[in-house]
Amino acid sequence: MTPFPEPLGGERHEYRWRGHRVCYTRRGSGTPLVLVHSIHAAAWSMEWRHVIGALADRHVVFAIDLLGFGPSERPALHYTSQLYVELITDFLREIVRAPASIVGSSLGGTYAVRVAALHPELVRSVSAIGPAGVSRLRHADGAVGAVGSVIQGLFRLPVIGEGLFSALTSRPSIRFFLSDIYSDRAAMTPEAVELFWRGAHAPGARYAPAAFVGMRLNLDIESDLRGLTVPVQLIWGKDASQTPFAEAAQVHAVRPDAPLDVIPGGDLPHDESPRDFLRVLSAFLNRLS
Repeated sequence: MTPFPEPLGGERHEYRWRGHRVCYTRRGSGTPLVLVHSIHAAAWSMEWRHVIGALADRHVVFAIDLLGFGPSERPALHYTSQLYVELITDFLREIVRAPASIVGSSLGGTYAVRVAALHPELVRSVSAIGPAGVSRLRHADGAVGAVGSVIQGLFRLPVIGEGLFSALTSRPSIRFFLSDIYSDRAAMTPEAVELFWRGAHAPGARYAPAAFVGMRLNLDIESDLRGLTVPVQLIWGKDASQTPFAEAAQVHAVRPDAPLDVIPGGDLPHDESPRDFLRVLSAFLNRLS
């Protein structure tokens, strides 16, 4: 396997967490800012490639690749939302070592809210991009959860699982997936397709996404969001499909004092509309100064 690409610039580091290799990119100087990527079969920190340079002009940026994604190790664990909450918490304590603003995409934003609720001393602010855990992806129960558990089991099988995951993460499959999460087809560049494809093709790549399909990565954060004591921002792509903009009002109603910034784009508006994203994020962070 060729070396994992490094589209973020900066320096890639390794963090040993519970005996496993967790990779992160560090770039810039200033107040700490932690970027937590979204969760899907091809997810990894590459989704920040269009914004990390500008953010690094004013912050020391840590873009983590969660265990099971990107260049981080992908052991055959039983991944859960709690595992990721604990990983992010320990990362803040042991690597960042100062209160940080966290920017999280989709479930990455969900986990950031939970971490801030449990450990406000580690978190300066949270910016959640289309967060799950309020309007959807809250529980793993009922018929949907049962079906997800069956699919998760199939993914974990040595031969059948590998074949099924390879088919679902082929380049044509990834292009089809991107056509759903990007509102502008022009954003689906050959570079983006290749980077996402690379994210889905490493030894053990199927284990963490299997847990997502099995609904083991879901997390109910309604009470966390309501009681959060650190500043929080909600950012939404107006054409998002995975956590649609139509549900933004439901999330905002839980925390009406939080700014709700709507920008062009789908589920990864920071990748699709980086200038608009940087504008609303910078305005929020500047108010904290």
